[in-house]
Amino acid sequence: MPAKKIFLDDRGWSIHDIFPELKGGQLNYSVLFPGIVKAWHRHKKQTDYFCVVMGNAQVAVHNPDTGKTETHFMGELSPSLLVIPPKLWHGYIAVGGKPCGLIYYMTERFNPEEPDEERAPWDAFGYEWAPRNR
Repeated sequence: MPAKKIFLDDRGWSIHDIFPELKGGQLNYSVLFPGIVKAWHRHKKQTDYFCVVMGNAQVAVHNPDTGKTETHFMGELSPSLLVIPPKLWHGYIAVGGKPCGLIYYMTERFNPEEPDEERAPWDAFGYEWAPRNR
């Protein structure tokens, strides 16, 4: 089995296609450093399954049809699985001052020749990524 490619930049690091034997989809792991917003993107066909297994994250999902954005806090302190269907914009940020580790399953294998991905700026949709004092 070939060695996995690890990607590293100023936002964090990731390893893709952890189990290449999976038919159809793809399993990845990504670590996001504190203070970094990784948003927004969406898919035409692909459904994403998010599970934060290290640290904690604020995950936002924006529905362009309704104009509404949902916020989900998930991770070590609130273990859960979030299903993100096609066409919904989504992104996340580590919360709590530590990196967050996201394991995610994509129902479509990534194809660099024809990526099923559309991007928007991190500050789109008027969403506030910074913590709010209440």
